[in-house]
Amino acid sequence: MKKFLLSLVLMTFAGYMSAQSLSFKYEGNAVEPGTTIDIVSDINDSMEIQFDLHVINTTDADINVVLEMESDPSNPTQDYFCWGTCYMPGVLSGSNTVVAGGEGIFNGHCGFYDTDWNVLPVGSEAKVTYTFYDERNQDVKYSFVVNFKYQPDAVEEINTIFSNAYPNPANNTVSFDYEMQNANSAAVAIYNMMGQEVVRQDLNLGNSRVDINVSDLNEGVYFYSLIVNNQTVKTNKFVVSR
Repeated sequence: MKKFLLSLVLMTFAGYMSAQSLSFKYEGNAVEPGTTIDIVSDINDSMEIQFDLHVINTTDADINVVLEMESDPSNPTQDYFCWGTCYMPGVLSGSNTVVAGGEGIFNGHCGFYDTDWNVLPVGSEAKVTYTFYDERNQDVKYSFVVNFKYQPDAVEEINTIFSNAYPNPANNTVSFDYEMQNANSAAVAIYNMMGQEVVRQDLNLGNSRVDINVSDLNEGVYFYSLIVNNQTVKTNKFVVSR
């Protein structure tokens, strides 16, 4: 009887620990699975609205995190995602290893254009569900529903133009061109593939270009985020190669 009770306790504890293996942050704040997130925004230069989510491994072991994307059948958009690598529209799942105690950055892209690359009308909407789970424990899944709406009128008074990283691949320096109006603060943060911030450079709002030294970074793929008024407004990736 005692052995049975001990086994039951251990199984319950193991299940609890497994259930707590991942946590999530959106725009710097913890977000619970099951949350519906509404993103009302203008589209970027790629005619997309992007959803960025930090996926955090809360355990002391590496986890291969599987992502499944489900686009609503009525979506007029071209939906794809980047999770470890970027996938083409139509690919509905992918995986990425998140190291023990580390985090990975997930990017969901909602392209407001048709198959002929014609931009969709203002007011177009799309609904996408993103589900994450530990490959070793598919019984515990974490889902988020994101409602995207293309609405230029929703853009805040802050007007921001921010180029992609160049040169890409970069050697010792990566540069960005930018213009900002009515911003109080801005910075560029660079993350490695484990989601760890490795460089942060504050932007001089009076300038139009920033050069960031990446000579100390190892070769590989990195993500960069533009942070304006303490909010992430753009995330993309670049490569360091020598």
